Amino acid sequence: MEPWIGTQRLGTIPVSINGRTLRAHEGESVLDCALRHDIAIPHLCTHPDLPAFGACRMCLVEVEERSGFLTACTTPVEKGMVVQTDTPALRTLRRHILELILLEHPSGCLFCDKKDLCEEYRPAALKVGRTTGCHTCNNKEVCEIRAPVGLLGPIELPVPPLYRGYDVERSDPFIDRDLNLCILCGRCVRICRMQHGRTTIAFVGRGTGVHIGEAFGRSLLEAGCRFCGSCVDVCPTGALADRYAKWQAAGRHRVETTCMLCDRACALSVRVSGHNRAVSARAVNGTVPVCVLGRFAIPEFLSGADRLTAPKVKVGSVMREVGWPEALRQLAQRLESYRGPRFAAIGDASGTLEDRAILEAFTIEVMDSPHYLEARTDGRGRPVPVHLPQGVRATFLTGAFVDPSALAGLDVVAVQDCYPSPVGDAADVVLPAAVLAEVEGSVLDGEGVPRPVRRASAAPGKARPDWEILCALAREMGAPGFDPPSVTAITKERLGVSPAGLWIFRDATPVAADDPALRRTHYRGHELARHVRGLRELPLTEASPAMAAAQD
Repeated sequence: MEPWIGTQRLGTIPVSINGRTLRAHEGESVLDCALRHDIAIPHLCTHPDLPAFGACRMCLVEVEERSGFLTACTTPVEKGMVVQTDTPALRTLRRHILELILLEHPSGCLFCDKKDLCEEYRPAALKVGRTTGCHTCNNKEVCEIRAPVGLLGPIELPVPPLYRGYDVERSDPFIDRDLNLCILCGRCVRICRMQHGRTTIAFVGRGTGVHIGEAFGRSLLEAGCRFCGSCVDVCPTGALADRYAKWQAAGRHRVETTCMLCDRACALSVRVSGHNRAVSARAVNGTVPVCVLGRFAIPEFLSGADRLTAPKVKVGSVMREVGWPEALRQLAQRLESYRGPRFAAIGDASGTLEDRAILEAFTIEVMDSPHYLEARTDGRGRPVPVHLPQGVRATFLTGAFVDPSALAGLDVVAVQDCYPSPVGDAADVVLPAAVLAEVEGSVLDGEGVPRPVRRASAAPGKARPDWEILCALAREMGAPGFDPPSVTAITKERLGVSPAGLWIFRDATPVAADDPALRRTHYRGHELARHVRGLRELPLTEASPAMAAAQD
């Protein structure tokens, strides 16, 4: 079947690769055609999110009626082309190229006669400060050098290897850089130029002293890095590493979801560990960068040591940890006599549509109150304080959206949140909420289009999604109609919408991805920098009114 792009059909042409007659797409490279038909060709500098470069020379092939060897990544297919990818001459040439690359890469583990036993009994990298081999490399599971070594072996280095002895750079907020692992493939330089129009990093020096760096010996922060993490995502060796994720448990799978930290609603791929915890996140579409929050903040925010993990009820002047049945029973009893306009609920406008719908329904249908309010935010995500209506004596909040002093005179204060806050300190009941990659549902992007949120990781302790807690509370208070089998049922029955697909393909880079100084600073009333250490080092600038409006 011929492929389509939009409404335009792409033609196909016949080519021969290793004696197989294949249908190639017009305009694609020999490498892309081969890989699409499961024909392995070693390559290192090429990446799906980058244009062909032809620097590493690992993908050399022989083409009939062409002299010499051609790089498969830069050679377009032609009708009737006859290609050989695995001749003795090519294997020898590739092996020599790979040996030269490995001369300046800590690769002793790849040739060690104990390699198989080591892999079996030491599957995870040792937690050491400097990588000297595969056994200490945090990128071992996805390292792209290991595959061609296995494909082309046995490899024998022609001269003793050279360890450059560069200092491991750990001065920047989110990225560790070990240039001793760098093979000068140029991926990081190229993707920075492609996505941002200029490069923060480049090839520095000449001859044997060439390396990846910044002019005048500056750090990434000093050089104006956006910390979108795209360079980390394309690095084939672990020379660039996500500081938070590098020593976390290896990811077992990825889940594609929507970032909820601002209304840009970027599509993220969240890597999840075997313990069902978020380890890292990256853009689903690697050709468009995400901001520092989407790339680096979510896993660390979700894993904070002070997350709320169990329900608590105030007994006298002390908050006591209790189980869910007891917490819901006590809260239901305390709210029972405040049905009507003496009750108000304050939700989060940045929450999922399903959570907001259930909180509104709880307010109107269960508590019989007209006071369902939503906290609005400024261009930074900072909540604009909500003023409680006159006569309200009991309130239910899903975040730090009210001045704590306004709660002092109330009879009942319930807070459903993810982290402690002054508002939670003033509460009678505190309920732990699941957030971000721990929930599912849908959110509105900046153009008003619903986007899907998919659960990637488990919430800590006994934390639950907002809608699930509210439905359980409604049932405890005897209300019918609050027993949806899933969040999907809420989407269909109460919202009547079908979320669009993930916002993968966009025309422009999000504002904060191009300038991290304009990023959001708060989520659900909490300052992100309090829970994501690297954000404390990044500068902030006040957005113009137009920019603030674009972010809000």
